[in-house]
Amino acid sequence: MLIVILIIPAAYGLEGLDRSRGLRSGAIIKVQDESSGSLVALMGIDVLKSLMVQQFPDDDSAEGPTLLYVIGASGLSGYEQVEVKGLKGGEKFLGDKKNLSGPYVLALNERGTADLV
Repeated sequence: MLIVILIIPAAYGLEGLDRSRGLRSGAIIKVQDESSGSLVALMGIDVLKSLMVQQFPDDDSAEGPTLLYVIGASGLSGYEQVEVKGLKGGEKFLGDKKNLSGPYVLALNERGTADLV
């Protein structure tokens, strides 16, 4: 019984460490509503791969899902602007609803992260 009691907190602790490491590396993407400060979704690279297959079912040349598709899949709605943080060189991408319909793709790379292209 003592072993079970010790395993449960250890599992939660390891999950928290893994999530924070994934957020720093870009392997987990956090979708957040800045106006309310609430977390909308956490998406791992496996989720982005699934979204790419859903969006482009027969396209073997697809690099990843589009930014607009990922936003829709997260359940975020009623937004006016989107800010993407954590780009190369600490840059940020800021776009409104009108220019998000462009070809912005979260391209999956061999490092297990995604690049906004």
